[in-house]
Amino acid sequence: MREIMKKTIEVLKEKVKSNLLIIQNNQKEIRELLKQPVSSERSTQLEEKYALNKVLLTENNDFINVQLTLTNFLEKYNNSDFFEKEMVTAPCSFSSEKECFELTVNGNIPYDTQHPYYNDDNFFQKLLNYYQEIEDYESCHRLVREKNQQ
Repeated sequence: MREIMKKTIEVLKEKVKSNLLIIQNNQKEIRELLKQPVSSERSTQLEEKYALNKVLLTENNDFINVQLTLTNFLEKYNNSDFFEKEMVTAPCSFSSEKECFELTVNGNIPYDTQHPYYNDDNFFQKLLNYYQEIEDYESCHRLVREKNQQ
């Protein structure tokens, strides 16, 4: 379990770096958009870029908080026998990740700690991207908040 936690911390660090690169690229695009004449299209594009940056910054804040929590936990309980216990994974009752994704975005199964792909960072990212694409920022916020409570 110790190695899983360390790996999780590394994955979170990489995700923060990736988000920062996206934010930097968005900032460059924003600067270019600001050079264009004022129009409703430009305003819409600016709003989208700012909204995406806001979501990514919130995500980074959550990821950094999780990193700190895990790091502090590892330091505090490093010599504990807690890390010697074996983890058991629950079997998934869905035929595919795609089916589970569809059921999740349609609201048929909640995305919580009981969700079969709750600990799958790729699944979480797909959900987050889906909600960003359809501009459902409430769902983005709910997802990030759910993961932060983990």
